[in-house]
Amino acid sequence: MCWRVRQSVQTICGWPTDTFAIDYDGADYRDPPHTVLLFIPGNPGCCSWYQKLLLEAVKRLGRGFAVRATSYAGHGVGSNIVGSENGLDNNSRSNAIVLTIDGQVEHKIQWIDGLLTTDYFHETPRFVFVSHSIGAHLAQRLCVMREDILERTDLLVHLMPFIRFDPCQAHKKTILSTVAHSPNAAVRFLWTASRLASKMPKSMLDKCLKYFAGVNDDEGRKLALELVCQPRFAKNFLTLGMEEIREVPERHDDESLRIIGRYCDTAMLFCGGPDHWAPHFHLEELEALRKEGKLPNNICTEYMGDLVHDFVVHVEMVEPVVDFIFRQIKSKSPPPSQQAGTSPSDKYQLIGRRQKIRSKL
Repeated sequence: MCWRVRQSVQTICGWPTDTFAIDYDGADYRDPPHTVLLFIPGNPGCCSWYQKLLLEAVKRLGRGFAVRATSYAGHGVGSNIVGSENGLDNNSRSNAIVLTIDGQVEHKIQWIDGLLTTDYFHETPRFVFVSHSIGAHLAQRLCVMREDILERTDLLVHLMPFIRFDPCQAHKKTILSTVAHSPNAAVRFLWTASRLASKMPKSMLDKCLKYFAGVNDDEGRKLALELVCQPRFAKNFLTLGMEEIREVPERHDDESLRIIGRYCDTAMLFCGGPDHWAPHFHLEELEALRKEGKLPNNICTEYMGDLVHDFVVHVEMVEPVVDFIFRQIKSKSPPPSQQAGTSPSDKYQLIGRRQKIRSKL
């Protein structure tokens, strides 16, 4: 099969943003895709780290599927993407889009709206969201806020979902919470570290990333080298990360999960590590809530102890995740709203939930 990858920089919410698209390009099949995988990465939000993963997944799924992926606003390489070191160099774009969860959610909504109005899709492409880490929280938020997007979504696939902040070790939670509530000092420290890194020989940094950080993917390590030498990127990355710790709920957002469950399935993959962002006991609590009837039965969970949270930069860990994505998409059931419709009371609860979320913006 012949697949074409197109990388581009799109201006979304005033911020130039790295994106890529993967489409089948064989002479034997020219129809538009019936299902589009929409990918939202974790933080640091650079989609290019995941290109190999998504290319392998869509190759296995075959014709009729396509991929669209976006980075976060303010996350990438170059001052046009991350902003200038001394502040904004363009009055038409807002820091809030880059530095807050609400801003990043709005950024992803505008990205999807742009796809629907400018891409070559036919009128009713079905969506499958694929997300990693905090990207799962962003995907849930936008689906609850935008009923029209949720209605055309068949499945949410969350990889190591950071959808609640409750690490498996109490002291880790204390340390991370303390740092998150001292943002100025933390940002100054990382800014200084990034400046120092930018003055080091690239060969030395490369060895540190490969042998000490365990980043054994050559392309992934090349991107990481560019990122760590940008103080403004360091500010964007850490400021958003600290807001994640402050804003992500400490318990599962069962209300959002129930709303989404009325329209589509959700599949979640948890890993070993131990993973402080999506620990195994989060999976156990999801299962318990489902058995108690507090969550819908169309939430699927799976655990792979040999994987780690940053699996994407470890070459040997990519294939098991590709297999998980493939299995979940191929085995998904029709959306509940297509099976029996959605009751007026469900619609009312969904609208009320969207209004509550919008009131925070």
